[in-house]
Amino acid sequence: MKKKFTYTGLVVLSTIVLVYGCSKGYDMTATPGNNMAANIINGDMAQVVIQNMTLMPDTLSIKMGTTVTWSNMDMVMHDVTELNGMFYSNNIAPGESYSYTFAGAGTFTYRSMYYPSMKNGVVIVSY
Repeated sequence: MKKKFTYTGLVVLSTIVLVYGCSKGYDMTATPGNNMAANIINGDMAQVVIQNMTLMPDTLSIKMGTTVTWSNMDMVMHDVTELNGMFYSNNIAPGESYSYTFAGAGTFTYRSMYYPSMKNGVVIVSY
């Protein structure tokens, strides 16, 4: 009986994550590690989804002044830490998000400090 409950709970939780993600406009069919284009809204916002221990997209090219939002669609806690100390999110709980506005141009590499085996993300900011 316990295995059935665990399986049922997993199915229910997966359904909730899928419905939540679709309702927020996330591409729930994206494959991990690809360089798909960011979900750009009004030209000044971009979205990175953390799901299945990957960043989607893992490389993001934006214009200066764009706000990037990282949304945690995993079932575990994550953080977003820029390697040179430019930004740090603190804990991002499952279903929560963190946003940062890029005021200057440059290339910014970031990672989840909790999971060093995850591929680093890169934000390339141009004028």
